[in-house]
Amino acid sequence: MHLLDLSNKLDEQPRATHYAAPAMYELRRAGVLEDLRAAGFMPDGVCWRKLDGTYLAGLNATVLGDDPDRMVCLPLNRLGKILYDHLQRQPSATVSWDHKVVAIGQDADKAWVKVETSEGSKTLEAPYIVGCDGANSQVRRSLFGDKLFPGKTWDEQIVATNV
Repeated sequence: MHLLDLSNKLDEQPRATHYAAPAMYELRRAGVLEDLRAAGFMPDGVCWRKLDGTYLAGLNATVLGDDPDRMVCLPLNRLGKILYDHLQRQPSATVSWDHKVVAIGQDADKAWVKVETSEGSKTLEAPYIVGCDGANSQVRRSLFGDKLFPGKTWDEQIVATNV
């Protein structure tokens, strides 16, 4: 596996904090569940409220008891560190920082990404490519154009912070 990242280091912003059953299932399969639980905590539940405090909806996590996929809370930057630490222990894994994906392509035999780096442009090949590059996804734009991609990008901004 070869992971490319536009940044020169792990993201230090807190961003997401709650990982519900579908995410926990995948994190358990990835072998990071124990480290995630040790660094985070399992809430009794979560709820959504209006700005004035009016209750809108909620989830009671206690009904899951000791289910291995029960929600865990941990800022995303700390989860990223756990995942990176596990990734570094994999002999076949490589992380390349400061790699900006500018184009992708494929043929019947392989896929490739064109990247810009501090050493110049490169083309990297693989059997397949997974794009996990967020809201401003160059991979998505390369596949579907600037406005024709499936899914939705929210107009609203969300602020996350540690308190």
